[in-house]
Amino acid sequence: MGRKIPAKKHRGVKDPLVQQARRLQSLKGKINAPPKDPDEQPVPQSLTRLFAFQNRDKTIKKKKDRKLPPNGGINQDGVGLNPVAQLKKLPGESGRGFSLRINSAVRALHNPLGQQDYPDDVESDDTKGERMTAQRERRQRKRRRAGAEGPAAEGGAASRAQRLALKKQAQKEKAAEEAAWSRRAAAQYERVQFGDVAHA
Repeated sequence: MGRKIPAKKHRGVKDPLVQQARRLQSLKGKINAPPKDPDEQPVPQSLTRLFAFQNRDKTIKKKKDRKLPPNGGINQDGVGLNPVAQLKKLPGESGRGFSLRINSAVRALHNPLGQQDYPDDVESDDTKGERMTAQRERRQRKRRRAGAEGPAAEGGAASRAQRLALKKQAQKEKAAEEAAWSRRAAAQYERVQFGDVAHA
């Protein structure tokens, strides 16, 4: 089996204040101690990380935005020829950017007066009124789904006073429901004398 190692004997109760003073004395030179030589302090990692972005900006050169020529990169030499065929890839332009530029030029050729900044006028294209009727039906379905009940749903627009009355009534109903629920959920206490039998 092996030899039994005797345990340490606990002789008496040690004073905790004396123990704490001894512990603090041993840690005095280790915690919050000033550096022995202030000139040989290492730079903290957090500080180097803080100023790392300045060095990074020096190494990375910012990409310059190359602006297109005023004519969109179209050569004006052959005026009668197809202008899309004369488009050349600009230096430094990505393949995707070049294809997007070609697409926009083709779109401009086919629809020169196309309104790109504003949406198309629905009513001018809609001769039979199909789009507008479909839009009206969608809106009505949306209102029905939302459960719009009241004067606005019956046909007449609700006045401000009617809307406020409806809102107040809904708030009263909600408050009454919450009060009933809190009364029901409140703990009920019953006094029972010692030795009485409670029947469930």
